[in-house]
Amino acid sequence: MVVKSPEPLEVLRERIEQRDWQGAIELLSQLKAADEAATFSELSERNKEELLPRLNSKELAKILEGSEKAEAARISQKLSSSTLLEVLDQVSPEHAADVLHQLPPSQAQEVLGGMKAREAVSSLINYPDESAGGLMTPELVTFNPEMTVAEAISRLREVRPARETVNVFFVVDHQGKLCGQLSLRELILADPQARIGEVMQTDVLSVTPETDREQCARLMERYNLTALPVVDQEQRLLGLIRLEESIRVLEEENTEDMYHMIGLSGQERASAPWFQSVKRRLPWLCLNLGTAILAGLVVSLFESTVAKAAILAAFIPIVAGQGANAGAQTLTIIVRSLALGEVSFRNARKVLFKEVSLAFVSGLVVALIAGLIALLWKGNPWLALVLGVAMLFTMLAAGLSGALVPLVLKLLRVDPALASSIIVTTITDVLSALFLLGLATAVLHFL
Repeated sequence: MVVKSPEPLEVLRERIEQRDWQGAIELLSQLKAADEAATFSELSERNKEELLPRLNSKELAKILEGSEKAEAARISQKLSSSTLLEVLDQVSPEHAADVLHQLPPSQAQEVLGGMKAREAVSSLINYPDESAGGLMTPELVTFNPEMTVAEAISRLREVRPARETVNVFFVVDHQGKLCGQLSLRELILADPQARIGEVMQTDVLSVTPETDREQCARLMERYNLTALPVVDQEQRLLGLIRLEESIRVLEEENTEDMYHMIGLSGQERASAPWFQSVKRRLPWLCLNLGTAILAGLVVSLFESTVAKAAILAAFIPIVAGQGANAGAQTLTIIVRSLALGEVSFRNARKVLFKEVSLAFVSGLVVALIAGLIALLWKGNPWLALVLGVAMLFTMLAAGLSGALVPLVLKLLRVDPALASSIIVTTITDVLSALFLLGLATAVLHFL
């Protein structure tokens, strides 16, 4: 019989409750950086506040570097400036810049001024978090095209760069302008006496500091890059974006889009403090309430119709629910395709035609099934006709709005994932009631 060892989080909680601080610190230090950060983030706020002052700068640095931005910001705000600058000197410059971005400007300047790595970090702190400049690291090894391969390898041994920066090397001229790149494999296998300029690749893909970070990540994914150089307008090399940063960006952007689709902040997490969750969720719930009231007002306009044909009340949620599902399907596909660059304004007409035609075919099938059910249930062909036509029109409206709304928001420079869901839901709820009850009012004598 195999006895399963307890989870590190459970053991850590027990040691904190027992005030075994040395045991708790030893347990954390034995974990890998990512696991240490994840385990710490799962602790209660009380346990975090008790443990934080007892962690040394090395453990704090591992936790900060492995945490998401929101969690790293919360931890940083609980540390004194003197402790924080000591910790940030032990993390990569891009992570240090991310943390400083979250602090009040006066505190950020105080911490930055006392850091040993302030020169590297200060070159990043002025770039927005969402840009290539905020994502890049200035820590990299460059070669001159006139160097020999042997000289380049000798320089690597002297510099001893971080492991993350030795997959790809960039080549710059005497003015610091990017002119080529070569991989570690190419460097090792090349003739030691060959010039770097002879063995390097000259076709180098690069971005500027202002490039959106998601676009950078998509470029790295598309072209299978392990590092992406960042250059200024004069093509001078400023830094590089590492593969692991690209993967993190894609994960964060995908999570953010998923949350936005249901009206949640991209910063929302299960471990976030409850008052922050309330602050982030409540406004959207109130907005949804407003759109639901609007749909209710439309129904109230046909109160006399519903009173004379009470069966219509049973069909309202059926038509509205089917429209909402159809709209959500189309909306999810379009928003995701916009994020991946598969849909643009160039092919928007083709996309709209496809989604509307798909909505028509799907709506026709669903309308026939719904009409047949209504006919078998109530035996009234007029009721079946009203339900079927209302269902078809609602499905068409859902398909059109699900495709058109995110495209319009994109044109207006509004995040389609953030606002599309509420708009499309409002359209389908209001129009489904209008179609069903409006048609029913027109043929009320036969119902």
